[in-house]
Amino acid sequence: MATLEQQFPRKRVLITGTSSGLGRALALEFAQRGWKIAVTDLDPLMIKQTAEAVRAAGGEPLEMVLDVTRVEHFEAAAKRVTEAWGGLDVLVNNAGVSDAGRMEGELTLENWRLLMDVNLWSVIYGCRTFIPVLKKAGRGHILNVASGAGLGCLPEMASYNATKAAVVAISATLKTELIVDHIDVTVSCPTAFRSNIANNERVDKCKSVAGRGIMEAIKKTTVSAESVAQYNIRSMESGKLYSLPQADARAMWRAARWMPEKYSKLLTYLYNKRLWLFAPGK
Repeated sequence: MATLEQQFPRKRVLITGTSSGLGRALALEFAQRGWKIAVTDLDPLMIKQTAEAVRAAGGEPLEMVLDVTRVEHFEAAAKRVTEAWGGLDVLVNNAGVSDAGRMEGELTLENWRLLMDVNLWSVIYGCRTFIPVLKKAGRGHILNVASGAGLGCLPEMASYNATKAAVVAISATLKTELIVDHIDVTVSCPTAFRSNIANNERVDKCKSVAGRGIMEAIKKTTVSAESVAQYNIRSMESGKLYSLPQADARAMWRAARWMPEKYSKLLTYLYNKRLWLFAPGK
């Protein structure tokens, strides 16, 4: 199994959403391996802080403000990395937001648009913009960050589930399409790990039993963003399509794929009986 450094000796990666969580953890993992890293986010101060951490870890940061909901920002980023580095080897579409609620009222159309823009359209923009750049380099790898939610489809999370399931589908499609161009694709589908995704105003106001249960699980878990990042990189090096860092992610994937009717009945039972993540008080 060749390491990413052996596959891509020029070691050039762009990561969206590097201010915290998995994006920052991935940036630092690549930095420890001596990569050039395009550190991107919306907040210039957070970009600078991550860039300093990348430099201290042994990487070479390239700071840029990138709004993942705007295709012109991706186009500008592609132009900049091409000018600075002569191209790109690895693209990581990581930026994402979460929300939860029942379909008939709690999930507003504004909620749907936000999650579609950040979680889905950003992946579409990133892939469409950078695939030609990777082709020019002669080979490449795309890591799209989805979620276990895209595989398991928990109740009261329709907008989040839908965007993440779409990212899984896009990744599986590109895995086949791009093989002739020597571009590989991996999709990350973690379950709960420590990140700032549970710390936002939408979550604080969330009335969803499932949503609050999942966010509590994120706050209580011992799984770190660093361990998920390391697993993702190993999955890329192994040429895997699905990167499933935790045991429960792997179990959910198998159950939903191999016995979908039984999985659906079990999920319905747990939800209606208010068990597991859906227990009162979550």
